[in-house]
Amino acid sequence: MVAKPPSKPINNLPPLWSHQQLALDRAGERHALLFDIGCGKTRTAIELLKKATKNAVAQAKKKVLIFAPLNVVRNWDKEIGKYLGETCTVFLVGGQARKKKLDIIHEFRDYRLTDHHVFLVCNIEILRSTEYTSWLGMTGASFVIVDESHNFKSPKSLQTKGLFITLDALKARYLYLLSGTPSPEGYIDLWTMFTLLKRTTDNFFVWRKKYFTDRNERRRGTSNYWPDYVVTESGKEKLEVALRECSTTANKDMVLDLPPYLRTSMYAELSHEQSKHYNTMMEYLFAIDEDGNELNAANMLSRTLRLQQIIAGFLGDVPVKENNRLEALKAAIESTEREQFIVWTIFKATYKQIADVLDKLGIGYGMLTGEQTAEERFQAMELFQAGKIRGLIAHPKAGGVGVNLTAAAYSIHYTRSFSLTDDMQAEGRNYRGGSEIHKKITRIDIVAPDTIDEDITEALRSKKSVQDFILGIKEKHGR
Repeated sequence: MVAKPPSKPINNLPPLWSHQQLALDRAGERHALLFDIGCGKTRTAIELLKKATKNAVAQAKKKVLIFAPLNVVRNWDKEIGKYLGETCTVFLVGGQARKKKLDIIHEFRDYRLTDHHVFLVCNIEILRSTEYTSWLGMTGASFVIVDESHNFKSPKSLQTKGLFITLDALKARYLYLLSGTPSPEGYIDLWTMFTLLKRTTDNFFVWRKKYFTDRNERRRGTSNYWPDYVVTESGKEKLEVALRECSTTANKDMVLDLPPYLRTSMYAELSHEQSKHYNTMMEYLFAIDEDGNELNAANMLSRTLRLQQIIAGFLGDVPVKENNRLEALKAAIESTEREQFIVWTIFKATYKQIADVLDKLGIGYGMLTGEQTAEERFQAMELFQAGKIRGLIAHPKAGGVGVNLTAAAYSIHYTRSFSLTDDMQAEGRNYRGGSEIHKKITRIDIVAPDTIDEDITEALRSKKSVQDFILGIKEKHGR
């Protein structure tokens, strides 16, 4: 699929914000843009491209490879046309069939270079396949952008390995990493970024030994699971210095003139049926395994998720007979003063229940979930931003990355994960540059009192990492 090039240059673009200009001044050939959501990292990356290719020597090499989450691929198509200000050609690789994807990659590889930029925008999932990465490494792109680069934090994932393989083969001169979460969930997440930006040549385990300590080492030996590692004081200082040297950070509360952001909660008591299953599951949460070992972080997160399912109103896939949470949702929607809103939820089983509430209230709505195609999600966003529908039902993984939903004055968090990254991404969809059209932005958390639901909500509000969340749960509820 090839986008039509702009018919003429785009003029009268708004001036750059000061933090965007700072990034242009500071960035070398490899740099990270750690801009809070809505602070214009996409435009900044395009300006860096223009800066890198403006001299005569670079004119012959204007092939650009962009990796982005699937639901952001089309957004890059729009942003390139909006900000590049010159004729360009854009190839998009998203949800097509295997052969079509390969055909597009080959067409980009064989494209005859001209005096304008040629883009290949790929969904990041493509990096999990060696078939695609082998061809991507031969495309000749000299400029690479990795959007939402926090998705590559695990050194063991196929996605991360595929990115390293592709970049090693390309030997691209320019590499820019973009992330809407300036603060990592843990300092250990920085290894991938530092390695890509050539801030370290250590392998992951050597690097971890330099800057981190295993909090459980004395008790049960060295752990290989990353949440058990905490950064040392000296390590933290060194890592922060290195981070400042290879990145530019922008916090939206500091650089944007945004309306007040209000947080409130609506409480939904567990029914008798839910309470019974919840208490049983809480006993299991801290159970010692058959070998006498204490619960590790991985199992802790898995069992916590099962508790959340009970709180959301499901025993497995079966809905509970009485679910007070739905009544709280109805009250939250009625409190939005007829403004547009987003309902965020992490469980597929809740989609229909939320939709039923909206249907009964006579509210038009769209869906942003992984169950839809990229085209369906794009259409829903367009209708919402145009004011043609009032509500959206969204999953953070589908509607929380690279999506502009500033038409919403309210966001209702029906269920939440314990991922700070996902929460910040969801929050930033309607609290960003452009939300000045509202007098205020309001977040409503629906919470089951005296449950782990409260702990998760508080951890997210306090911007706690996954590691800190796990420790807090153990300290508060451990038995």
